[in-house]
Amino acid sequence: MNTAAPAPSPVLQVRELTVKCGARVLCEALSFKAQPGDCWVIVGPNGAGKSTLLLTLAGLLPFENGKSGHSSIEWHGAPLSSLNTHQRACYRAFLAPQQSDVFSTTVFDAVLAGRHPHLAAWQWEGAADVASAEAALANLKLESLAARDVRTLSTGERQRVALAALLAQEPSLYLLDEPASHLDPAQQTEALDTVLAHARKHNAAVVMVLHELHLATRYADHVILLGDECAQGKVQTGSAAEMLTAERLSALFSAPMVALEGGGIKSFVPERS
Repeated sequence: MNTAAPAPSPVLQVRELTVKCGARVLCEALSFKAQPGDCWVIVGPNGAGKSTLLLTLAGLLPFENGKSGHSSIEWHGAPLSSLNTHQRACYRAFLAPQQSDVFSTTVFDAVLAGRHPHLAAWQWEGAADVASAEAALANLKLESLAARDVRTLSTGERQRVALAALLAQEPSLYLLDEPASHLDPAQQTEALDTVLAHARKHNAAVVMVLHELHLATRYADHVILLGDECAQGKVQTGSAAEMLTAERLSALFSAPMVALEGGGIKSFVPERS
């Protein structure tokens, strides 16, 4: 008798999560699971709390114990609170919306830094780490910039270097805050195609904040809508097809939105007044 293989455990599981900024409730009773290969996209207006939510999922901000008293964030079945700094760095990669370089370093060394969570104290990078960095540079077509100082790069080039460092890190959970920012249209899809393909190859999950609705419709399997002004803390989750509709987005952004489709691509824009 054949038995079905057990379902993979979620990379990220969120239960009854409440996130606040001061007295303001950004989201309340948020629950969802990100399975290996999943891409979740957080969509909402400016100031809704998208970046704060992502920082909370990354373990970089505390969260409230909601009304149920059973709020939790788990990575691979382990409560976030039980994981030390080193374990967190190995599990998840976090992309901030802006990159800041205080010290001079080459592009290659900036990408190689993505391997640091996997090294013991005072351990130097080995051949496998160098190979991971070289592959990440190649995947994002950055080989020609490898010897450049990161402080001489354009903002778009620096964004691609930051993404390459995450590929070299090889986490099981990618948390990306506006990964397409500063990239031209061709580079946006090229970079996100690369990141999503790499994540799925390694059975990782992706949760990212996107403002570009054409990218949300292109990449999202599941969507979190955050920021409904009609109800403080109200959050909606579901499949991309269910969440990314003109009706829902019009309510979310408090503006009439219309769908545009062509060439297999769908997006939404504000209706012309």
